[in-house]
Amino acid sequence: MRWPAAMLLLAVGLLPLIVTPVLPLIDFYNHVGRFQVLATLTDNPLFAANYAPAWDILPNVLLDVIAVAALHIVPLWLLPHLLAIFILSVLFAGVAMLNRAITGHTRWPALLLTLPLLYSWIFNWGFAGFLLGLGLGLMGGAWWQTQRDRPVRRVGFALVLALAIFFCHALAFGLFGILIASLELGHWWQQRPRRLATLASGLGQCALLAVVPALLFLASRTATASGGVTNADESLARLRAQGRLLDRLAELASQRLETIVRVAEGWSYPADAIWSLLLLVLLGLAFRRRALQLAPLVAVPALAGVVLVLLMPPALFGSGYVSDRMPLFLALVLVAGIMPGPGRLGLLLPGLATLVAARLLMLAAQWHGTAADLADFDAVVRALPRGQVVAGLPVRATPHEDMPNRCEMYPPLLLVRHGHATPLFAIRTAQPLELRGRLAVARDELALRPPGLQSRERPELVVAAYARAGYPYVLLCQVAADRPLPETPYPVVAQAGRFRLLKLAAGQ
Repeated sequence: MRWPAAMLLLAVGLLPLIVTPVLPLIDFYNHVGRFQVLATLTDNPLFAANYAPAWDILPNVLLDVIAVAALHIVPLWLLPHLLAIFILSVLFAGVAMLNRAITGHTRWPALLLTLPLLYSWIFNWGFAGFLLGLGLGLMGGAWWQTQRDRPVRRVGFALVLALAIFFCHALAFGLFGILIASLELGHWWQQRPRRLATLASGLGQCALLAVVPALLFLASRTATASGGVTNADESLARLRAQGRLLDRLAELASQRLETIVRVAEGWSYPADAIWSLLLLVLLGLAFRRRALQLAPLVAVPALAGVVLVLLMPPALFGSGYVSDRMPLFLALVLVAGIMPGPGRLGLLLPGLATLVAARLLMLAAQWHGTAADLADFDAVVRALPRGQVVAGLPVRATPHEDMPNRCEMYPPLLLVRHGHATPLFAIRTAQPLELRGRLAVARDELALRPPGLQSRERPELVVAAYARAGYPYVLLCQVAADRPLPETPYPVVAQAGRFRLLKLAAGQ
């Protein structure tokens, strides 16, 4: 496939992003809000009173640098969509380049299968820096494979790329290392005769790339934080002492199965399961007829991916939901290894294209539905006086709601769309921002007097905790009709659709 055709295919794949006014991604706007604060802090007294920059060596700071710089030339309302398009384009290009490096050509089936994987479980979480680093890592794997006969050039550029991936996300850097090391093992395994010196040289070059990033990580605030590498040992000891270890392991196994089934996540779990089954049937027929096959070189990287899916701990390098990301890595590696076989695809390729197109259209329709919610949100928030400190609360029962019930993107939009101060991701060991002023006081008060273990089932406890912490307002978002907004003693300032704004303190 030529690059213009691949770019056209990518443009079609970006349809869901283009048709929605707000991206229904769980954590994404928390990051966008941080970018906005860092870019305008010196000119905004409200932001200066509640946030402080905390730039430092961090293994996931590159997207902050890119976005803060972009805000000097790109309007804020356009930035979220441009960042999402940029990240997904890098991820798509990474698969295309790796597919070409492994199979000799860029293949239609591989690129078609990449499109639904762009809208992954991980993208829906909004793990933007990780996805950008993963895309760069796939590009790096392609470079590593194609420059095998030019070791100086190969290592020289890979060193620069390794630093960029590290500063995107430490976990993405780790996966990049696993990818290129497993490509070396795969290449060595196919050699006849196999020479250990060749393997040692290749793995030595891989290890060379890790020296500077490893030193930077050890010097970062992330490494010195509690659980900076992993908190699995502490969690196991605590759960064993509480007698909850088996229950937690069963819960993790169930969650891991969900992330595998929903590696390309759509609008609901049943819909994703049906779509995945249809896709597996089509691919099964294609591989059975030998119309498609996997390149032999991808066997070792795929095996490494399977091991990661099964054994990766939930938290690593200061990041949570780490094991959830492994099925996506495995799926992208497998897709990058797809190549035509001696059989004929016949109607299987149109069938695959139809299945992918149907999924993208359904996603676009689902995402476009956020326009009505956004209008209700804006109407309610306009009732606030300018320059307020506001908390947001999705009234929910689980941490990952399907569309159209998702609420997590709206609290950060209090800042992004309306300029109010609200809690953002501001962990000094993970992001270059910290809370100060009233937001810091409220955070500390909530830590001392948390709302309790039943807060998910009783959101009124969370509202009361926000009031004790000193928030003057709280915005509630109803997740679903069977989870109604709580009745509280606080007056309702405005309400529309799923949203209700409460005034928690007098005189504000």
